[in-house]
Order: sequence, then structure tokens, then C-alpha cells
Amino acid sequence: MADPMRPSLLTKMRASLAKERDAVVLEALRGAGKAAYDEMMEADRARDQLVADGRTLWNAPPATGSLLLAAWNGYMLQTLGEQFLDADYAARPGTVGYVPAVTFDQVSAWLAAVEGWVSRARQARVNPDYDIAAELALPAGLPDWAEVRPCPPEHLTALLAAVPPLRQHIDVSLYGLERAGVPDEHRAAVNRLKQLNAEAAAAADYAVALRTERHNAQLHELIENNLKTALELWFHVGQLAAMPSLLGSYESLRPAGRPDVRALPGGGHFDPWCLTDPVTLKRWQKDRQAREAIALLWREDPDPAATLALKSEVDAAFAAGDIVPLHTRDGSSCYYECPWSPLYEVRRPLRIAGRQLRVLQQFTLQAITGADGTFRRGIVVGPFEATSDVEY
Repeated sequence: MADPMRPSLLTKMRASLAKERDAVVLEALRGAGKAAYDEMMEADRARDQLVADGRTLWNAPPATGSLLLAAWNGYMLQTLGEQFLDADYAARPGTVGYVPAVTFDQVSAWLAAVEGWVSRARQARVNPDYDIAAELALPAGLPDWAEVRPCPPEHLTALLAAVPPLRQHIDVSLYGLERAGVPDEHRAAVNRLKQLNAEAAAAADYAVALRTERHNAQLHELIENNLKTALELWFHVGQLAAMPSLLGSYESLRPAGRPDVRALPGGGHFDPWCLTDPVTLKRWQKDRQAREAIALLWREDPDPAATLALKSEVDAAFAAGDIVPLHTRDGSSCYYECPWSPLYEVRRPLRIAGRQLRVLQQFTLQAITGADGTFRRGIVVGPFEATSDVEY
């Protein structure tokens, strides 16, 4: 492979034509972030020493758990960043040293976060009183996924390549948590942690089994979502295994909603307007074009159950108080395109449609056939502004 730090003139020309971004910053971050691997080795040694001393992570000094947690986070983020860069270079050998904008944004988010975890791991190694849980809300979540449709094929390749090494380290962490013995009062918490790991492994295995040589946009998205779920769960599992005291207050990712089969098209409880903002519902029901657009939406939806499951996910978040209805400055309460879904604002961090949402983020549900003929199901993130446009 060509040296990404010394691209030729021809490489620069190809990258310019393809509108790719110079990866020199990413390569610098990659080089600096390799310190994460050293901290992971230090964490492994600390775990072994703990056993040799006859102690467990349940009664270890807070600095030990802090080291293990910070080292895991830095290692996972560094691994993901490197896999994405390498997968892009392999897929585009003519532009090594340059990457598409979406890849640049994603890799930058991961690799830029490595330094903070490496720093905390080193602090834990020199200060036996250091407690990372007193400084940060834990377990931390992965940086936001760079959203793009369709997801580049090399991104899937990178995610799949990252699974084996991350999975191996998770297995080592769970073994280390148990090998010195688990106090009876904590056995249920450890069993729950193992269940989370099994959920992540199942999602990863399912994604791998879905792979085919033929490209299919819907299958591609399903694989991507399962891999993201697995990685997000493993990011948490690694932290919880490093610092099991966090298990008592841990709230797992909200399970996906399951729609009533009678609410599906053709069922006795089916409501074609169920996705529409209730505040403006009557307006749309009186609009002939809107009625036709709603009918077309359900005819073109290849998986209405998945769409209603997404709605159930949003409804559950609303019922829990995690989100609230949003009105723009002019009083608008719905998105401008069919099915004119209500706007929401996040009150507590949560994940919807596989996407992590932060406090005060705005979003709405999307279910529509795009210009390319692909049905799009998910969420659209704001901020939202008033508009007189209507998309049928």
C-alpha cells in the first residue's frame, strides 16, 4: 500500500476529483493514539496483579478500575479508527492518504477521543486514589455515528473487521472479572453483564450471517444497524467489566418496541395516520394530496412492522419522559414531509433507531421513499426551522 503521509501528485489529483479530504490529520491522530495499546497492556498487567494479590475488582482500589476502564475505551476507539482508515485505503488504493468526508468525520470523532482516555489511564497508574467515576458520568457512550445513506461498503468492512479483536478483549475482561470469584451479592449483576455481552455477540453474529456477495440496500442497512448495536453494547460491557461498581446504577439501552400485529396494514387496528403529528392531523386528513401520499407510503413500505416498531420506540421514550414534543419559533409542531411526524426534543440521553441522542437534540421520525427509490426509515435530527414547503 502507498504511504498515506506521502501521497503522489496523481493521488492528489484523483482525490480532488473525488472530493475526498486529506487524511494527514487522521494519520497523525492514529500515530499518537497507538499509546492506547500500551495502556491496554498495562491494564492487563494490573488485572493479573490483582488476582496474584488475592483481590477482585469488587474490592480493588478505584484507580485499578479506572485504569481498566480508560484503557478499554481508548483501545476500542483506536481500533475502530484504524480499521476505518485501512478499509478505505484498501477499497480506494488510488487515493491512499485521502478519504471521503463521511469517513473523515467518523474517524476524526473516534481518534480525537483517544487522547482523553489515554490521559486518564496514565493518571490512574500514578495515583492510587484516582477515581474516574467521580469525574465522569459512566459508562460513556461511543461518539456519534456519522450519518449517511447509503453507508459506504467499506464502512461495513471496517466494522466487521473490528469485531474479532474487540470481542476477544471483552471475553478476557469478563473472565478476569470472574476468575478470582464473585461475591454472592454481586452474582446477579455479573449475570446481567454476561447477558449484555450475549446480546452484543448475537447482534454481531447475525450481521455476519446476513452478508452476501450481492449488494442490497435494505440488507446493507440491517447489517450496519446490528453491528452498531453490538459495538455500542460492547463499549458499555467493557467499562462495566472494568468497574463493576457501576452495574448497580446501569440502565441498559432501551429495548426495541414491538408493535401490535393488529396495527399492521390490513389489521383491524391499522391507522394509516399513526405516524402523523396529532396537533396538525385534521389539516392533513382534509388534504387530498396528503391522503394519497399516506396511502402510497404504506404501499411502498417493504416492512411496515419495522416502521411501527420504530414508532413504538419513540412512543416509549415519550412515555418515559425522555423526550417531549417540540414547537419551532413560529409554532410549527411537525416535519414538512410525509408522514408529517411530530417534532421532539430530548430531555435525557437515549438511543432511537440505533442513534445516540443527546440532551436538547431535536429529532423526528422519518418513513419515506427517497428519490433513489429506496425506502428510508429512521430519524431526522434537527435543529428545525419554520418552512412553508410541504413534501408529499
